Amino acid sequence: MIINTFKKRNSVKKILNFIYYLRYLILIFIFFIIVLLSAPKLFEHVNKIDELNKNLKNQHGLIIKNTNKIKYKIFPQPYFEIKNALISFGKQYPTIKIKELKIFINIKGLYVSEKIFFKKIKFKGNFLDNDVKGYYIPKENKNYLYLKVINLGIESKVFLDNKKNLPKPSGLMKLKILDNNLLINFNYDKNLYLKNSTHKNKNIYTIFQGQFNFEPFFYFKIIADVKKANLDYLNLKKIYHTIFDEISNKKLNGEITINYLVKKILKKNIKKSTINMIFKNGDIVLKTSNLQFANLNLGVNLDLKKYPSYKNLDYRLEIRTDDINKFYSIIGIKKNKSQNAIDALMSGNINLDAQKFYFNKVIINKKKVEEKKLIKLKFFLDRDLNKYLDKNLNEKNIYLLLKNLLEST
Repeated sequence: MIINTFKKRNSVKKILNFIYYLRYLILIFIFFIIVLLSAPKLFEHVNKIDELNKNLKNQHGLIIKNTNKIKYKIFPQPYFEIKNALISFGKQYPTIKIKELKIFINIKGLYVSEKIFFKKIKFKGNFLDNDVKGYYIPKENKNYLYLKVINLGIESKVFLDNKKNLPKPSGLMKLKILDNNLLINFNYDKNLYLKNSTHKNKNIYTIFQGQFNFEPFFYFKIIADVKKANLDYLNLKKIYHTIFDEISNKKLNGEITINYLVKKILKKNIKKSTINMIFKNGDIVLKTSNLQFANLNLGVNLDLKKYPSYKNLDYRLEIRTDDINKFYSIIGIKKNKSQNAIDALMSGNINLDAQKFYFNKVIINKKKVEEKKLIKLKFFLDRDLNKYLDKNLNEKNIYLLLKNLLEST
């Protein structure tokens, strides 16, 4: 043990002696590096930015403007710092203002402008009153863009195809918005195309594709396949507000198709369901959509019209089942019906602002429902339905609503 310690001390001593003999050479080397990195401080940087912009425009499709306040800094590695810079993608696109821009370039480019190329761009700024920061790195196969919107909890990692320049990129985006994770394969030219993309959180897993058209007017079309879903914690009130208030007020134009086949939803096996929604300048149409609930087959049609003083929702609901008593048993109502098969139709309209329900036609097995029962049903919906929107979409709350609704009539 003593011999090993002696050998180690002797080796360290030899290394220190070697460094001592080379001390002047090491000092000269350090001095040379400092001079090499510091010398560009004496040069004008405008021509460097001009050459760099040529590189950025030809290879990446962007230009840096407003470079008056430019500084050259050495540590932690040589870079140019520009305050209040502008990023331009062409005349047809708006410029983006960046509070702080750091451009890291190659060493040779510090002296030979024609050989300049950038290695990394870091940025900080504000977009739509939100603090944004990130960086952009050119790579051999894919350019890498990292972006974080701090106060919105948004983080994105984008792998851009080298064959297409900004502002018409293609590639793969990994996007995280709070607890939601999206993986988006995109290709943008005049329109934005999505394929083989996914959305995932603790309650849902969806695969989707589609496109967003920007010319001659904005229009979108999305097809989503829900692979897994846990509806117990979906907020009905939030869904209602998003569709009937936010989306309607923005007057969007587009179409969404949702297909889902969930093995266990509300603890019951169901068949494939489809929802088709069309958006027309603030109006929303739910075309004939087939839903499976418990042992009921539902056909739903909705048509939302927005008027100056209120929003009106026309509805048509078809209900079919071979055994209604089974459904009664599921929701906790024990009734013996002489006729198990049910073929029902309900149509009418709802004043969404006043939360008032109206019936045009209610037919069960080709027989109209009595007026007294319709009055009771309307009274229940006017009085109690709104409070169920404050609850989560789960088995217990849905069954309780249906049980109370049926028992009230």
